[in-house]
Amino acid sequence: MSGSEASVGAAIAAALDPAEQLRSHGDRPARVRIMTIFGDDRSGLTIHASIRSNSPAELRAQQGLGVRCIPWDELDARAGEIVGLVDAVVGEVTLAVKNAPQTHRPSRSKSDVEMDKFGSLIDHLGRTLTHSAMAVLRDSQIPKVPSDVGSEATMVAALKLAALAAFTANIGANDAQDELRLAIGDVMSKASASPELSGRPPLNS
Repeated sequence: MSGSEASVGAAIAAALDPAEQLRSHGDRPARVRIMTIFGDDRSGLTIHASIRSNSPAELRAQQGLGVRCIPWDELDARAGEIVGLVDAVVGEVTLAVKNAPQTHRPSRSKSDVEMDKFGSLIDHLGRTLTHSAMAVLRDSQIPKVPSDVGSEATMVAALKLAALAAFTANIGANDAQDELRLAIGDVMSKASASPELSGRPPLNS
């Protein structure tokens, strides 16, 4: 192994150590990847950092940031920069997320009349989605699963739809999780008040 190869390897190892340490910092640490890319205009050693987004605004804030590339023909000469580049990309995305605009639910800026329509739309969508889910679960063309598994599949599918709807409405994860907690609390309250609901009836019963 030549000296230049050893210096590149040592530099990558030195950069990976603090990158691994970042995983234990906070609830959303920066994720650092050091990748080798061949065959395009980014061919070389690429360093990429990102932070898990809690809102569409945080995702957009990081777009185009947190990336550095050293071309292959410059790697030996620039190996000493790798640790500094890791620090730079982490700092870049950290600042971007910190400065991302706060998300606000669209409904909070609406009038009372619009909020009445909003509530009616929620009720209508809820009935329609529930009926659609039950129709799928009872469809003889769909492979049968135990009723509790069917209910779980319905939950997962509904959450995926909720995540997509939250993204298109520019609603952050915290607001979405608050709504989920409220919905679960509402179901538990109704179940405790109605003995016939306490047995966790399957959707397709």
